[in-house]
Amino acid sequence: MRRDALGQRGRRTALMGAGLAALMAGSAPALAESLFSHIGGSFSETSGAFDTARWQRSDGWKSGGHMNCTWSRANVTTEKGHLALSVSDRISGSDRYSCGEYSTHRFYGYGAYAVSLKAVKADGVMTSVSHYTGPPFGDPWDEITMGIAGKDTSKLEISYVVNGTGHRDIVVDLGFDAAKGFHSYGFDWKPNGIVWTVDGKPVHQVSGKPEQLPRMPGRLMLRFWSASGDTEWLRRFTYPGHPLAAEVASVTFREDAANLSN
Repeated sequence: MRRDALGQRGRRTALMGAGLAALMAGSAPALAESLFSHIGGSFSETSGAFDTARWQRSDGWKSGGHMNCTWSRANVTTEKGHLALSVSDRISGSDRYSCGEYSTHRFYGYGAYAVSLKAVKADGVMTSVSHYTGPPFGDPWDEITMGIAGKDTSKLEISYVVNGTGHRDIVVDLGFDAAKGFHSYGFDWKPNGIVWTVDGKPVHQVSGKPEQLPRMPGRLMLRFWSASGDTEWLRRFTYPGHPLAAEVASVTFREDAANLSN
Protein backbone atom coordinates (compact mmCIF):
# COMPACT_ATOMS: atom_id res chain seq x y z
CA MET A 1 0.00 0.00 0.00
CA ARG A 2 1.83 3.12 -1.02
CA ARG A 3 1.02 4.00 2.50
CA ASP A 4 -1.88 3.97 0.13
CA ALA A 5 -4.37 6.09 1.91
CA LEU A 6 -2.92 4.79 5.15
CA GLY A 7 -0.33 6.36 7.44
CA GLN A 8 2.53 8.84 7.08
CA ARG A 9 0.05 11.62 6.58
CA GLY A 10 2.41 14.07 4.91
CA ARG A 11 3.61 11.63 2.26
CA ARG A 12 0.42 10.43 0.60
CA THR A 13 1.02 11.98 -2.80
CA ALA A 14 1.67 9.63 -5.71
CA LEU A 15 3.98 7.02 -4.19
CA MET A 16 1.91 4.30 -5.80
CA GLY A 17 1.59 6.41 -8.90
CA ALA A 18 5.35 6.47 -9.34
CA GLY A 19 5.61 2.71 -8.94
CA LEU A 20 2.77 1.98 -11.32
CA ALA A 21 4.19 4.44 -13.82
CA ALA A 22 7.40 2.41 -13.79
CA LEU A 23 5.40 -0.76 -14.31
CA MET A 24 3.46 0.73 -17.19
CA ALA A 25 6.52 2.25 -18.82
CA GLY A 26 7.59 -1.15 -20.07
CA SER A 27 4.17 -2.08 -21.46
CA ALA A 28 3.45 -1.89 -25.14
CA PRO A 29 0.38 0.15 -26.17
CA ALA A 30 -1.35 -3.03 -27.30
CA LEU A 31 -0.86 -4.53 -23.85
CA ALA A 32 -2.28 -1.45 -22.16
CA GLU A 33 -5.23 -1.55 -24.52
CA SER A 34 -5.93 -5.24 -23.95
CA LEU A 35 -5.37 -5.39 -20.19
CA PHE A 36 -6.01 -1.99 -18.71
CA SER A 37 -8.79 -0.34 -20.70
CA HIS A 38 -11.51 -2.92 -20.05
CA ILE A 39 -13.88 -3.03 -17.13
CA GLY A 40 -14.37 -6.36 -15.38
CA GLY A 41 -17.58 -7.90 -14.09
CA SER A 42 -18.50 -10.01 -11.06
CA PHE A 43 -16.15 -12.83 -10.06
CA SER A 44 -15.37 -15.22 -7.22
CA GLU A 45 -11.93 -16.72 -6.51
CA THR A 46 -11.68 -19.44 -3.87
CA SER A 47 -9.37 -22.17 -2.54
CA GLY A 48 -6.26 -20.56 -3.96
CA ALA A 49 -7.44 -21.20 -7.53
CA PHE A 50 -6.85 -17.65 -8.72
CA ASP A 51 -7.35 -17.10 -12.44
CA THR A 52 -4.11 -15.84 -13.95
CA ALA A 53 -6.14 -14.29 -16.76
CA ARG A 54 -7.53 -11.99 -14.07
CA TRP A 55 -4.51 -11.51 -11.79
CA GLN A 56 -0.84 -10.63 -12.17
CA ARG A 57 2.16 -10.81 -9.83
CA SER A 58 4.07 -7.55 -9.48
CA ASP A 59 7.79 -7.87 -10.10
CA GLY A 60 10.92 -5.74 -10.03
CA TRP A 61 9.70 -2.42 -8.59
CA LYS A 62 8.50 -0.85 -5.35
CA SER A 63 5.86 1.67 -4.36
CA GLY A 64 8.03 4.16 -2.49
CA GLY A 65 10.74 4.84 0.07
CA HIS A 66 8.45 3.88 2.94
CA MET A 67 9.07 0.24 1.90
CA ASN A 68 12.33 -1.67 2.44
CA CYS A 69 11.35 -4.38 -0.04
CA THR A 70 10.82 -4.79 -3.77
CA TRP A 71 7.80 -6.56 -5.26
CA SER A 72 8.85 -9.98 -6.53
CA ARG A 73 6.76 -12.52 -8.41
CA ALA A 74 8.51 -15.21 -6.36
CA ASN A 75 6.78 -13.81 -3.26
CA VAL A 76 3.30 -14.59 -4.59
CA THR A 77 2.64 -18.33 -4.36
CA THR A 78 -0.11 -20.85 -3.67
CA GLU A 79 0.36 -22.81 -0.47
CA LYS A 80 -2.05 -25.20 1.27
CA GLY A 81 -4.88 -24.08 -0.98
CA HIS A 82 -4.37 -20.38 -0.19
CA LEU A 83 -2.67 -17.51 -1.94
CA ALA A 84 0.46 -16.56 0.02
CA LEU A 85 2.02 -13.09 -0.10
CA SER A 86 5.41 -13.13 1.60
CA VAL A 87 8.22 -10.95 2.85
CA SER A 88 11.56 -12.75 2.57
CA ASP A 89 15.27 -11.99 2.69
CA ARG A 90 15.63 -12.85 -0.98
CA ILE A 91 17.46 -9.88 -2.46
CA SER A 92 15.35 -8.21 -5.14
CA GLY A 93 16.70 -5.19 -6.97
CA SER A 94 18.53 -2.86 -4.61
CA ASP A 95 16.51 -3.88 -1.55
CA ARG A 96 17.53 -6.33 1.14
CA TYR A 97 14.05 -7.87 1.21
CA SER A 98 11.37 -8.83 -1.28
CA CYS A 99 7.60 -8.74 -0.83
CA GLY A 100 4.37 -9.73 -2.57
CA GLU A 101 1.64 -7.93 -4.49
CA TYR A 102 -1.12 -9.55 -6.55
CA SER A 103 -3.35 -7.25 -8.59
CA THR A 104 -6.06 -7.49 -11.19
CA HIS A 105 -5.43 -6.78 -14.85
CA ARG A 106 -8.85 -5.23 -15.27
CA PHE A 107 -10.56 -2.34 -13.55
CA TYR A 108 -13.67 -2.85 -11.43
CA GLY A 109 -16.38 -0.38 -10.54
CA TYR A 110 -19.24 -0.01 -8.07
CA GLY A 111 -20.21 -3.13 -6.18
CA ALA A 112 -19.49 -5.30 -3.15
CA TYR A 113 -15.91 -6.52 -2.58
CA ALA A 114 -14.79 -9.07 0.02
CA VAL A 115 -11.38 -10.62 0.73
CA SER A 116 -10.92 -13.49 3.17
CA LEU A 117 -7.40 -13.27 4.59
CA LYS A 118 -5.15 -13.97 7.54
CA ALA A 119 -2.82 -11.11 8.42
CA VAL A 120 0.69 -11.24 9.90
CA LYS A 121 1.62 -10.13 13.42
CA ALA A 122 5.10 -8.53 13.40
CA ASP A 123 6.42 -5.02 13.83
CA GLY A 124 7.06 -3.18 10.58
CA VAL A 125 4.74 -5.09 8.22
CA MET A 126 1.40 -4.30 6.57
CA THR A 127 -1.26 -6.59 5.11
CA SER A 128 -3.61 -4.62 2.86
CA VAL A 129 -6.33 -4.58 0.23
CA SER A 130 -6.62 -1.56 -2.07
CA HIS A 131 -8.90 -0.52 -4.91
CA TYR A 132 -6.85 2.00 -6.90
CA THR A 133 -6.59 4.04 -10.04
CA GLY A 134 -4.63 7.19 -10.80
CA PRO A 135 -2.40 9.17 -13.17
CA PRO A 136 -0.48 6.12 -14.47
CA PHE A 137 -3.75 5.01 -16.07
CA GLY A 138 -4.83 8.48 -17.18
CA ASP A 139 -7.29 8.78 -14.28
CA PRO A 140 -7.67 10.96 -11.21
CA TRP A 141 -6.27 9.33 -8.06
CA ASP A 142 -9.21 7.49 -6.48
CA GLU A 143 -8.67 4.80 -3.87
CA ILE A 144 -10.39 2.69 -1.22
CA THR A 145 -8.06 0.95 1.23
CA MET A 146 -8.14 -1.44 4.19
CA GLY A 147 -5.01 -2.44 6.09
CA ILE A 148 -3.86 -4.39 9.13
CA ALA A 149 -0.57 -3.26 10.66
CA GLY A 150 1.47 -6.10 12.08
CA LYS A 151 2.20 -4.19 15.29
CA ASP A 152 -1.48 -4.57 16.35
CA THR A 153 -3.48 -7.13 14.42
CA SER A 154 -6.62 -6.41 16.43
CA LYS A 155 -7.12 -3.17 14.47
CA LEU A 156 -8.28 -2.45 10.91
CA GLU A 157 -7.24 0.82 9.24
CA ILE A 158 -9.65 2.32 6.70
CA SER A 159 -9.04 5.24 4.31
CA TYR A 160 -10.06 6.56 0.92
CA VAL A 161 -8.86 9.10 -1.63
CA VAL A 162 -11.02 11.25 -3.90
CA ASN A 163 -9.34 12.88 -6.90
CA GLY A 164 -6.03 13.03 -5.04
CA THR A 165 -7.43 14.21 -1.71
CA GLY A 166 -6.91 11.75 1.14
CA HIS A 167 -9.56 11.34 3.82
CA ARG A 168 -8.62 10.66 7.38
CA ASP A 169 -7.67 7.23 8.62
CA ILE A 170 -10.29 5.37 10.59
CA VAL A 171 -9.13 2.68 13.01
CA VAL A 172 -11.64 -0.07 13.81
CA ASP A 173 -11.25 -2.38 16.80
CA LEU A 174 -11.86 -5.83 15.33
CA GLY A 175 -12.49 -7.62 18.60
CA PHE A 176 -10.22 -10.48 17.47
CA ASP A 177 -6.64 -11.13 16.38
CA ALA A 178 -6.56 -10.99 12.56
CA ALA A 179 -3.32 -13.02 12.58
CA LYS A 180 -4.93 -16.05 14.22
CA GLY A 181 -7.43 -16.98 11.54
CA PHE A 182 -9.22 -16.08 8.34
CA HIS A 183 -11.80 -13.29 8.34
CA SER A 184 -13.60 -11.44 5.57
CA TYR A 185 -12.79 -7.75 5.01
CA GLY A 186 -14.83 -5.88 2.45
CA PHE A 187 -16.55 -2.77 1.24
CA ASP A 188 -19.82 -2.10 -0.56
CA TRP A 189 -19.20 0.83 -2.86
CA LYS A 190 -22.03 2.81 -4.41
CA PRO A 191 -22.21 6.26 -6.06
CA ASN A 192 -23.61 7.77 -2.85
CA GLY A 193 -21.60 5.91 -0.21
CA ILE A 194 -19.17 3.25 0.97
CA VAL A 195 -19.84 0.72 3.72
CA TRP A 196 -16.82 -1.22 5.02
CA THR A 197 -17.52 -4.66 6.48
CA VAL A 198 -15.80 -7.28 8.60
CA ASP A 199 -17.22 -10.80 8.37
CA GLY A 200 -20.19 -9.30 6.56
CA LYS A 201 -21.06 -6.81 9.29
CA PRO A 202 -20.76 -3.02 8.74
CA VAL A 203 -17.95 -1.39 10.73
CA HIS A 204 -17.76 2.05 9.10
CA GLN A 205 -19.51 4.04 6.41
CA VAL A 206 -19.33 7.35 4.56
CA SER A 207 -21.89 8.98 2.32
CA GLY A 208 -22.02 11.94 -0.05
CA LYS A 209 -22.56 13.08 -3.58
CA PRO A 210 -20.74 11.08 -6.29
CA GLU A 211 -18.14 13.83 -6.71
CA GLN A 212 -17.34 13.65 -2.97
CA LEU A 213 -16.45 9.95 -3.12
CA PRO A 214 -14.22 7.68 -5.19
CA ARG A 215 -16.00 7.05 -8.48
CA MET A 216 -13.39 5.76 -10.94
CA PRO A 217 -13.15 2.02 -11.69
CA GLY A 218 -9.85 0.72 -10.35
CA ARG A 219 -7.61 -2.30 -9.96
CA LEU A 220 -7.90 -4.49 -6.87
CA MET A 221 -4.53 -5.00 -5.15
CA LEU A 222 -3.64 -7.56 -2.48
CA ARG A 223 -0.41 -6.68 -0.69
CA PHE A 224 1.98 -7.69 2.06
CA TRP A 225 5.12 -5.61 2.59
CA SER A 226 7.72 -4.47 5.13
CA ALA A 227 8.55 -0.90 6.11
CA SER A 228 11.75 1.07 6.12
CA GLY A 229 12.74 3.21 9.07
CA ASP A 230 11.24 3.40 12.52
CA THR A 231 7.83 5.06 12.57
CA GLU A 232 5.03 5.27 15.10
CA TRP A 233 2.71 3.97 12.38
CA LEU A 234 4.38 0.61 11.72
CA ARG A 235 7.46 0.48 13.98
CA ARG A 236 10.81 -0.89 12.82
CA PHE A 237 10.91 -4.11 10.81
CA THR A 238 13.34 -6.81 11.97
CA TYR A 239 13.62 -9.90 9.81
CA PRO A 240 12.93 -12.96 12.02
CA GLY A 241 15.23 -15.30 10.09
CA HIS A 242 12.46 -16.87 8.00
CA PRO A 243 9.84 -15.63 5.51
CA LEU A 244 6.59 -14.15 6.78
CA ALA A 245 3.43 -14.70 4.77
CA ALA A 246 -0.08 -13.28 4.73
CA GLU A 247 -2.64 -15.71 3.35
CA VAL A 248 -5.68 -15.05 1.16
CA ALA A 249 -8.40 -17.70 0.96
CA SER A 250 -10.87 -15.97 -1.35
CA VAL A 251 -11.76 -12.78 -3.20
CA THR A 252 -15.23 -11.94 -4.46
CA PHE A 253 -16.72 -9.02 -6.34
CA ARG A 254 -20.44 -8.60 -6.98
CA GLU A 255 -20.99 -5.84 -9.49
CA ASP A 256 -23.65 -3.27 -8.66
CA ALA A 257 -26.71 -4.08 -10.76
CA ALA A 258 -27.22 -0.41 -11.56
CA ASN A 259 -23.77 -0.19 -13.10
CA LEU A 260 -23.34 -3.45 -14.99
CA SER A 261 -20.49 -3.20 -17.45
CA ASN A 262 -20.46 -6.72 -18.92
